[in-house]
Amino acid sequence: MDQAIKTPGNVDPPRGLWSARVDDKGRLKLPAVFAQYLTAKQAEKVFITTMDESTGKIYTIPVWNENVKLLESGTGAERAMGKQILFRANFHGADAELDQQGRLLLPSEMRRKLGFENAQVHLEAYEGLFNIYSQKVFDETMRQSGEDLHTKLAHFEGKGLR
Repeated sequence: MDQAIKTPGNVDPPRGLWSARVDDKGRLKLPAVFAQYLTAKQAEKVFITTMDESTGKIYTIPVWNENVKLLESGTGAERAMGKQILFRANFHGADAELDQQGRLLLPSEMRRKLGFENAQVHLEAYEGLFNIYSQKVFDETMRQSGEDLHTKLAHFEGKGLR
């Protein structure tokens, strides 16, 4: 019997937007599909931060390390900008480890800045990381995405969207 074995590198991320809750102790209870994804990727330890100070981000350590290398590379003004972004990301960020109940402790500075304390949030897997949206940011993004929706759809349908 020949069975395909999935390696950590070829696990599909969760699709769609998911609601979750941050409890009064600052722990984000991940939907089961997100926790299973991290476990399958052998990425129970993550780095959580915000760089734009509106959206939280959960990075696997390898993805975060790639960001650090990028921000530390370059010369002159570009290197200075990267160091400033990294400084803010480190201020708002911290390592976290997935617990047995599928929760991650969000960094306190980030929770306060983004209004995540004891609140409902929304999660989205996107390009190797998880975005965390407050209800306010989620509502605004939904509003913006609905503007002129028919024109947007027609554009991409013309390119083959089904």
